[in-house]
Amino acid sequence: MDGHALQGERVKGPAMPKLIGLLCALVALAACVLAKVDPGPSALRALIAFAVGSLLTQAWYAFIATRLVPSRQEEEESEEQEKRAA
Repeated sequence: MDGHALQGERVKGPAMPKLIGLLCALVALAACVLAKVDPGPSALRALIAFAVGSLLTQAWYAFIATRLVPSRQEEEESEEQEKRAA
């Protein structure tokens, strides 16, 4: 993958925590509706689910996903090593 493709993935990253948070909130609301919970606690549970989903997704990006993407410097070093070996 070239550097431009990696930059495109990083641009899309900030939208993912919101999407995951919204999905968590939707699941919480659906569970509350099926359990016939009052609207007040249902909205509070959905808000908590949104916050937890968003924070955990941001933590995923901060601690795990950034380590999975090789930096440009690492790519250049590996290319130089390949050239030396050839």
